Amino acid sequence: MGADRWFGVGRSLAADPATAGAEACREALGGRRAGLLIVFASLTHATLEMARAVHAEAGGDVLMIGCSTSGEFTADGRGAGVVVNALGGYTTSVRAVPRDVDDLYEAGIRAASCLDDVDADNRVVLLLGDGRSSDQQEMVRGAYTVAGALVPLVGGCAGDNITQTGTFHFFSDGTDVHLLPNAVLGAALGSPAPFGIGIAHGWRKTGEPMVVSRSESGTIFELDGEPALDVYLRRTGADPALADDPDAFLTFATIRPLGLTRRTGEDIRVIFEADPVARSISGLADTPEGAMVWFMEADADQIVDAASAAAATATSGLASEALGLLVFDCCVRSIALGPDGTDLAASRLRDAVKPVPYGGFYSNGEIVRKPQAKGMHHLTVVALALG
Repeated sequence: MGADRWFGVGRSLAADPATAGAEACREALGGRRAGLLIVFASLTHATLEMARAVHAEAGGDVLMIGCSTSGEFTADGRGAGVVVNALGGYTTSVRAVPRDVDDLYEAGIRAASCLDDVDADNRVVLLLGDGRSSDQQEMVRGAYTVAGALVPLVGGCAGDNITQTGTFHFFSDGTDVHLLPNAVLGAALGSPAPFGIGIAHGWRKTGEPMVVSRSESGTIFELDGEPALDVYLRRTGADPALADDPDAFLTFATIRPLGLTRRTGEDIRVIFEADPVARSISGLADTPEGAMVWFMEADADQIVDAASAAAATATSGLASEALGLLVFDCCVRSIALGPDGTDLAASRLRDAVKPVPYGGFYSNGEIVRKPQAKGMHHLTVVALALG
């Protein structure tokens, strides 16, 4: 274990956002000097005042990235507030791409360019994307052109407490603090010790496969040559009238995803909306024409264990005990699990990694790009272990 590297986590549920930010940062620092802060805040706490309070508590001249969430968690529990992850002893660099950059591919390139500033034996790019963007995969593709095959990409997309209203990011390159709506952030980390990455979801294929016969980005127009919405409603046994009620369709569809076949398993595509006129269905990640897809069903035990499984895989990839973990857990999983299942999943994660500290949030899309995983994921848990 590197004596000079460290990782700390702080959490506060104080009602005042600035108070919560300062309290969480103070706990995470533990009197130490941080090189990078990673901040997760519920929508109620995602304010510029909160971000400034966090930054000031750390001395006012520290690199910082962060985003709004659909809930945050640490080993101490989950709730609506602020979680601050602080680390020191790593080589770090950050970038912010505001929402006025409409090209997500270009946004990914710019966010990952932080890697240019980091020279180390082991490197990783942490991405915090926009959970409301229409094709998150393009951001990952852009970032990959910078990182290449040897530097993994990992992270999650900002949440908005499942309100579909918009997300916020917090950023500082060491001086001014910014609150950026619907942005893309990148942070490069460098270390002499390896990083570990884990991914798990707990869903399995069911029924006969289908071919995506017509699609554009995240919108599927035809499955097996038929209107995609008609196929979806028929195969799931849904009331056809469901397509005319956006809220009811969202609640129904989010826990009835599609699996996109890969050589190493399935990438999950959550369906968020239907167009009753075009008879199409849409998600937030690319489902290319010609792809083979299945309906997915939940394996209850494996879904509960997904967070602990991802964390265990991440820590097993290190040469020594982990200093800490960042965990990105899909916000829709909490709907599928329900309150009791979500609590059980949290307790199993805590038991699997203790006494290693960790901080995480419920995200609108999870990111892993490495040889065995190709980019955007949903209904998935991703863990990054720091050694």
